[in-house]
Amino acid sequence: MNMSEQKRIVIVDGYSTGRDLVRELLDRDVECLHLRSTGQVPASVAKSFDPAPYDADLGYLGGVEAASEVLATLAPDEVIAGSEFGVTFAERLAHRMGLPTNRIETLAARRDKFAMTEAVRGHGLLAPEQEAVTSGAAAHAWAARHAVWPIVMKPMASAGSDGVTICHDHADIDAAMQRILGRGNFIGGVNDRVLMQSFLAGPQFIVNSVSRGGRHYVSDIWSMDVAVSGASVVPGGIDLLDPREKRAAALMEYTLDALDALGIENGAGHSELKWTPKGPALIETGARIMGAAMDRASYEAAGIASHAMVFARSLLAGAAGRDALFNRRHYAPRRHMTKLLFNFGQAAEVVSTEGLARLRALPSFHAHYRGIGRGARVWKTQDWLCCGGVVYLIHDERRQIEADIATFRKWESEGLLYGLAPLDALAEA
Repeated sequence: MNMSEQKRIVIVDGYSTGRDLVRELLDRDVECLHLRSTGQVPASVAKSFDPAPYDADLGYLGGVEAASEVLATLAPDEVIAGSEFGVTFAERLAHRMGLPTNRIETLAARRDKFAMTEAVRGHGLLAPEQEAVTSGAAAHAWAARHAVWPIVMKPMASAGSDGVTICHDHADIDAAMQRILGRGNFIGGVNDRVLMQSFLAGPQFIVNSVSRGGRHYVSDIWSMDVAVSGASVVPGGIDLLDPREKRAAALMEYTLDALDALGIENGAGHSELKWTPKGPALIETGARIMGAAMDRASYEAAGIASHAMVFARSLLAGAAGRDALFNRRHYAPRRHMTKLLFNFGQAAEVVSTEGLARLRALPSFHAHYRGIGRGARVWKTQDWLCCGGVVYLIHDERRQIEADIATFRKWESEGLLYGLAPLDALAEA
């Protein structure tokens, strides 16, 4: 254990979600060291990863055994995953070093989506029917036995709705197998199996949590605005739920049981669920903080702390501080909040951004983060790995936010926000 007053934390693969976490830790005077779990930064995040905020970038130190020997000389207080990429490596490394982490015997269930669903079902929780397949013949055979459409197909281990396909018939299954099997996925692996699951009907939700010593705290719950367009999932945004609502309470109860089933005892959890006619059912849980934007000023305007902020506090608090956190059980917002995502109907180049000034006319508008400029290229929106930035709407009245969402989508459909020039067929390909 680091004997100095300043905490020292190693963040493994601090890509995407890791940006928010390292900022929160540095603001609390934590020494942050970055460690890679692979020899190269995965191509999907290589352009966006910036090691500059860290006190030191340790690079790749080899496998778990080699990395633990080097880290032993640095005596970190924690080793944690900065993103989905680093979950397995960080937990194995922390376990080897005797640092707080999740139950090692259930590690596979936190990355392999088939094992995850089976673990949740074995805990007595509602879960989709499923099968793992390695061939088109096996996929068609399971679909025939299941005999209920649509069917969801996805990579066994990835993130950000990468490869998720809604299949309505056997032709869709052929297309999904071609799209997924044997192809590289978002987190840098190759899909050697394809997960098939029964389609869970109903609205979709996010429940974010922080755990320590087997106790859990829910930092935020979101309703997801998701549309299915053919075989693709098109996101609109997410809306913060009041935890006092009956549905929110049921989502929390289910999620905390799922965390126990998956062995998540120390760290962050990001769970996605469907509210089916039979109640909540898990889609998947990531043992890390959420991937969507967590911009502090907007969260504070709504009266809550972000998932990254709560996780940082839990890592640094003493026993009394943790007791206070976990005894509260969940967040308590003061205002309504929505995060809107831009939807693009086709690949295009941004030719103007003057229309974005219209956003300030929305009564609930609070901020637009990570917008793109002239000359940037956008692609057809078909998963959560989208572009254009995040628009925060915050207001005392939910009805005002709903009205502003309708106005936003109208402006967007009329080309009054980003000015776009469609790319020709060659450029789009």
